[in-house]
Amino acid sequence: MVQTAMAGPTDVIIEVAKVKKYFPVAKGFLTGRAKGNVKAVDGISFKIRRGQTYSLVGESGCGKTTTARMVLLVETPTSGVIKFNNRDLTNSHNMDRREYRTSVQAVFQDPWSSLNPRMRVGPIIMEPLLANRRLSKQEAQEQLETLLQDVGLHPFHADYYPHEFSGGQRQRIAIARSLALRPQVIVLDEPVSALDVSIRAQIMNLFKSLQQRYGMSYLLIAHNLATVRYMSHQVGVMYLGKLVEEAPTRELFTNPKHPYTRALISAALPSHPDIVRDEMVISGEVPSPLSPPSGCAFHPRCPFIMEQCRVQMPELRQVQPEHHVACHLADL
Repeated sequence: MVQTAMAGPTDVIIEVAKVKKYFPVAKGFLTGRAKGNVKAVDGISFKIRRGQTYSLVGESGCGKTTTARMVLLVETPTSGVIKFNNRDLTNSHNMDRREYRTSVQAVFQDPWSSLNPRMRVGPIIMEPLLANRRLSKQEAQEQLETLLQDVGLHPFHADYYPHEFSGGQRQRIAIARSLALRPQVIVLDEPVSALDVSIRAQIMNLFKSLQQRYGMSYLLIAHNLATVRYMSHQVGVMYLGKLVEEAPTRELFTNPKHPYTRALISAALPSHPDIVRDEMVISGEVPSPLSPPSGCAFHPRCPFIMEQCRVQMPELRQVQPEHHVACHLADL
């Protein structure tokens, strides 16, 4: 399992501070007025440290991917601040954003949809590098061969088309392309969920070895807790656009504080069939982000609900060193 280490302010490469993303709902046909806002992300804060992996987990629709899109500057935050190397990107110049986009790359869930089927693998991998760097033909060829070897492919694969590869090999191509500019951060959006189970471990091991070799940081978006536990240093649990718990990986999985986190861990398959776990089942579905419940957003599904939960929203606060939780039960 990945261990976490104490880090100071200088070790933070990306800081997300009180970031919100609201999407306005279409206007009513008769009234002509907007119906409200979908609160996809509702004031979350976290830090990604150098050379470490920060994971966001939660059910579909909790705001994980929207958060990743804001970190990639694909979406503009409604409010809040995103900092890169302590520089505010929300008020930055175009030059700062260009530098940021070369320093932060992405690997997505489906490699087939992110690779141009009409291009050979060589140009696909080298496209971002040639667009941002001046290289001689020999330098470009050397870089291409290095990138292919870094991800476990052979130099002759540069002449193939994406459809000539398996799913795992296509994901390796996507990883090679993300490495071309030697980024400081890579956003991994469900990077192994579309792959066969037998291939997932290989790709996860590849990510870990590349991180150790080049010192990159990862923002991992995932719903598979086994993937998160294996790859992460720090984990944030999201529910209805908010962080409800955050802790180092080992601490979160051995001592979860929030009922939602405990339910997610209970629903996941154990690492060994002999492990005995406390079964915890939550009923119902995630409420609509257009009209979230009052008080704690999780209270309609929580088996430990108190009257306070219905009326007062709990704040995310520290309960142990580096362990934060947003739950009134943490006071008991």
